Amino acid sequence: MSDVLFLASSGAVTADDLPPVPSGNELYLQEVIYEDRQDGSRVARYRYVMPILRQGVEFYEVEADFQYLCETRALRELKASGEKVDQIIVSLADRETEFGEISPLVTQYFEAYTVEDGSCIWEGY
Repeated sequence: MSDVLFLASSGAVTADDLPPVPSGNELYLQEVIYEDRQDGSRVARYRYVMPILRQGVEFYEVEADFQYLCETRALRELKASGEKVDQIIVSLADRETEFGEISPLVTQYFEAYTVEDGSCIWEGY
């Protein structure tokens, strides 16, 4: 079994605190989750909420936002906090959800990145 540590957003994060994303859509950070896997690797999950996804926004319209959030948000925060991870998973959802719960009503997109030499390398799964 893996160990999972949830770090919920304090609610103090505003749109002004987040970098503008290439799509121009508004979003906020729901939470960051650190997970230690059985193979010894460590994962950071950055879970964002982008309400406009409810209006039928397709993946290709927000695709560039994932790399941007990995590079400009996740890597910088990890470096500043001293956290070391092997992988970063960035998700965008149309509303807040409980981690691990499946809901057919929620639009949610994911991308995974290997952290290598201070960069986010897209895994393309």
